[in-house]
Amino acid sequence: MDRRSFLTTWAHNRIARPETATAVRPLSGLEPFVPSTAQPWDAIRVGHLLRRITFLPRWSDIDALMKLTPGEAVDKLLDTPNEPTPPAMVDHATESLEGLTPDLESQIRGQWIADAGALRNWSIGVMRDAGLTAAEKMAAFWSGHFTSEFEVDLEFVIGPLLYRQNKLFRDTGLGDFKALTFNITLDGAMLVYLGGDLNRAGAPNENYGRELLELFTTGIGHYTEGDVKEAARILTGWRVSQFTDQFIPPSGLFSSYFEAKNHDTNAKQFMGTSFPARDSTTNTEHIVRQEEIAKLIDTIFQKRPREVARFICRKLYTFFVYSNPAKSDAAVIEAMADIFVANNFNIKPVMAALLKSAHFYDNANIGAQIKTPMEFEVGLARQLGATGNLYGEMRAMGQDLFDPPNVSGWPGYRDWVTTTTYPVRADAARRVISAMGEAAVLTFIKQFPQYDDVNELVKSLGALLLPRPLSAGRKGIFVKKLVGGAPDYEWAGIVENSPSTAARNMKDLLQTIAELPDFQLC
Repeated sequence: MDRRSFLTTWAHNRIARPETATAVRPLSGLEPFVPSTAQPWDAIRVGHLLRRITFLPRWSDIDALMKLTPGEAVDKLLDTPNEPTPPAMVDHATESLEGLTPDLESQIRGQWIADAGALRNWSIGVMRDAGLTAAEKMAAFWSGHFTSEFEVDLEFVIGPLLYRQNKLFRDTGLGDFKALTFNITLDGAMLVYLGGDLNRAGAPNENYGRELLELFTTGIGHYTEGDVKEAARILTGWRVSQFTDQFIPPSGLFSSYFEAKNHDTNAKQFMGTSFPARDSTTNTEHIVRQEEIAKLIDTIFQKRPREVARFICRKLYTFFVYSNPAKSDAAVIEAMADIFVANNFNIKPVMAALLKSAHFYDNANIGAQIKTPMEFEVGLARQLGATGNLYGEMRAMGQDLFDPPNVSGWPGYRDWVTTTTYPVRADAARRVISAMGEAAVLTFIKQFPQYDDVNELVKSLGALLLPRPLSAGRKGIFVKKLVGGAPDYEWAGIVENSPSTAARNMKDLLQTIAELPDFQLC
């Protein structure tokens, strides 16, 4: 099967169909990718790496990584952290809504909505400005795995909590998955989102206990209803400090804390492991954190190591390689799981093996993913300088930042491009390109090292904006658009002596590229 074939339905009125792969399915595995004459380490493959592990490449990114080996390039991306300045709303504190007049309640709700908007705009800016780092794409992956919604059941998970969760993903997204699972279990946003802050002895809330197993670690079929019930009991007693008129623990506002009176101190049994009863001397935050919460997480990984590894590695594969794995991809996912278990559930070794593999660079996997709205909008900003209401357009395309449709996250895959969302994408690209002034277009042109050679310029432009090499026919159309019927060799003179013509022709070409079906791919 051609992993790009579905886009031909969009192509009948375009100037060319999506470029197709030579191979119908990837036959390679996790053995290291070795560049060759047939598969060089060039702008196309560097661009492929950057499209999958960042929010689309800038030319300077491609140029920098082409000077490294494939292994060095991957190491640079995985080893480089991102530490953005926090947004101004990070510590915005309000009262709770208890006992307030309707006017004051409306005012505070308005503050929460404004904070969420500020967080979204800040996050888009961080993704746009990030350098050669995998941190932002990993944070996006985990936000779709350990989901939290800003608005749920007419209530809000407030912005300061969502920021702290996002920071957790950014800072630890390539680290110890067991530690991440432990930390997200006591994360303030997650506790509020799934009702963990209401979970108490005698009235356990099973939401998080169920999702911890079904969606976050083992997947369906590897636990019992009894395990869910016992997990809920183990998780009783944790609360979140959200508001200035309520209890604030020593760890501070917006942190989680333990409330001993609401913890179930009776004996429990989870996945065959005993959790002894405790008395008042052992029912403390530190002891319960270690002897029940940490033990709960450890038990899952000890009793279901292979199930956890397969479940997480399949999700990594579908996010970073291809959204609908075939049976032929199962061996690669299994090999990823081997690495995951062997490295004590650390994410970085798995990602390094995947991104350095021959399988990842197989022709069938290049340009086979649909850009998410996040990738599309942030990509427009990174590559073409898009400004304006990027969040609003992203939401209209079907991805509401910090507000997925449910705990399962966004369905993705072909749901990203529909008869409703495709026109939004097209309009967004048109808006951005139309708004580019002459100076901006000329700067865009001159970023390419051989911008005065129209054939080299078109080759580089294609590698930047499209995932696969240009066919001879498409390249000819692009060149003709730039030179306007003049001989190819006159392009250098057009740029230097008629910059307005060069800018106008480039804008026309950019509009043409943005209308191509494979502009939607990464």
